[in-house]
Amino acid sequence: MIFLSFSTIGKQKYRIQAEKSEKLLKTLDKFLKKNRIKTTSIKSWHVDFFKEKSITSQRISQSILHALKFYNLL
Repeated sequence: MIFLSFSTIGKQKYRIQAEKSEKLLKTLDKFLKKNRIKTTSIKSWHVDFFKEKSITSQRISQSILHALKFYNLL
């Protein structure tokens, strides 16, 4: 299980979960659209792993996180 936590400029905190790293971006996209949150309004990202044994899933999730952080810098 992968948990992605983030907070917005308005100090609101959110946390989403995905079973696999392959579903992380899709889950995040649905959540952001449903709650009308723009990625530019997110100021911090954090990823946690719970009982995730696959090192590949962890690396994919961390790569997604780094890409999201880089995207916010533009």
